[in-house]
Amino acid sequence: MGSAAEAFASFHLWIWIDAPNVPPRGTAYSIIICLDDLLAFTRMWRFSNLNHQGLNPHLRLKLILQDPHIPSRKIPKALQSRLLQPFGSIKDLHSFSVHGAKVLPSVEEALKKEQATPEPSPEECLEIATALKDAGNRSLKSQDYAAAMQYYIEAFAAIHITVSGRKRYVHAEGYYNLRELAAGSYKGQNGNLARIILRVKLVANVIQTHLKMHEWEDARFWGKRSISLFRSSYEPDNGDDLEGDFDNDWTWVQQAAAMGFPAPMGKIFYRTALASRALGFQKEEWNLVQAAQIYSPHDEIIQADWKRMRGNADSDHKAAASG
Repeated sequence: MGSAAEAFASFHLWIWIDAPNVPPRGTAYSIIICLDDLLAFTRMWRFSNLNHQGLNPHLRLKLILQDPHIPSRKIPKALQSRLLQPFGSIKDLHSFSVHGAKVLPSVEEALKKEQATPEPSPEECLEIATALKDAGNRSLKSQDYAAAMQYYIEAFAAIHITVSGRKRYVHAEGYYNLRELAAGSYKGQNGNLARIILRVKLVANVIQTHLKMHEWEDARFWGKRSISLFRSSYEPDNGDDLEGDFDNDWTWVQQAAAMGFPAPMGKIFYRTALASRALGFQKEEWNLVQAAQIYSPHDEIIQADWKRMRGNADSDHKAAASG
């Protein structure tokens, strides 16, 4: 960044971004982007435009290809595609142009074709994600757990949530907050609320898939993270204290359950408890099943398990007292 980037000349692609109709503020910034990071750069730009509708129409993008060693030499097609195609996701710009190094018409045409393809609407994104979730559920039922997990990860991606291992990044929240959904299965609902509920369903299914594969640590991790995030919306100071002594104050669970939001949280509590049980975290298991039975008072499996656990605890106390 800065003067070092300004002086760097051994680049294959020069990228110029400005806002021609906005008065200049301060000085221009120069940065160097490695080719391996270019897709991440354009992905974040895309998410920023979705999150802040109306950003791109103010921006002008100019791309200049060059061979840094022999300027007149044509860059191979494969490299041209790697350099230019990531900008296909940058749509609705004020203006866009590509120059230099004998840009191949087929590469430029593919780029501009993708740029001209509209972004799926929030309604379409939710429908696609729901279809992928349902496909994952069918794979889960048929015990094809790897396929189920892949469908769930793709469903997250369809609603602009990137999952990489245990990391999960939520993007474009503003895109779903714009208005009431106008079509499809979620017609009439708030877009952000529909997305949150779908996210919770997907998390519950990912945990279930990990349980089926006996991946207890991963199941516990996914569950604890979602519970911590959920709890922090009610108790900001205690969101990370899953293993602490909070079992005597279930106000936050009771409030959420009374609102019925989000409905699948009971499954997340219980499935996380099953992972904790498999790993021998008895206190955590107790806390989670207790929360699950509060959140899901009509779930027969959860209620039966809670009754069994309480009965075992009472028997242990009686045995200890008599001993």
